[in-house]
Order: sequence, then structure tokens, then C-alpha cells
Amino acid sequence: MANLEDFGKETYFEQQGYEWEPRFESYVNKKEWKIFSKEYIDDHSFDTLLANMEDDVTPSQWKIYVNTESSEDVHNMRRHYGSGQSVQPSS
Repeated sequence: MANLEDFGKETYFEQQGYEWEPRFESYVNKKEWKIFSKEYIDDHSFDTLLANMEDDVTPSQWKIYVNTESSEDVHNMRRHYGSGQSVQPSS
């Protein structure tokens, strides 16, 4: 499995206005209302991530991209940032 730094994904996320949130090991963009877990970023291609970044969102409704984060982790993200929709890849 590739690491985040291997393909410059970390740098790209930062250039797009995402900030690293160590508490949740995620990149957060408050302007775009999106949260990407590090695990999700590591496990998906750059093309998939670019498509995810283009997904429409409803302001005040976080879109949270995770693989298999526990329901407690997602709950804590929602509690910290507000309500949101979790997006998990289909198997």
C-alpha cells in the first residue's frame, strides 16, 4: 500500500486548502465542508481523490470520507465539526 507522501497527495491536499487534523488523522477543508481520513487517502488513487474533491456538498453538512473508521471515530468527527454524511467505498 502506498503512503500519502509517495504521490504528493499530502502536498496537494494542503494546496487545496485542507488542514491536517492530528486528533482525527484527517485532512479537513472547512470552506468545502469535507474531511478525508489519512487511511482513505492512502488507499485511493489520485484520480479517485480528485473526483471526491469535486463532489457536491450541502453547506453546514460535512462530507466525511473514510474507509472503515469506527462509528465512534465518525461520531467524534461529527461532534467536533457538526453533522455530516460519511462516505465509504463500496466493496
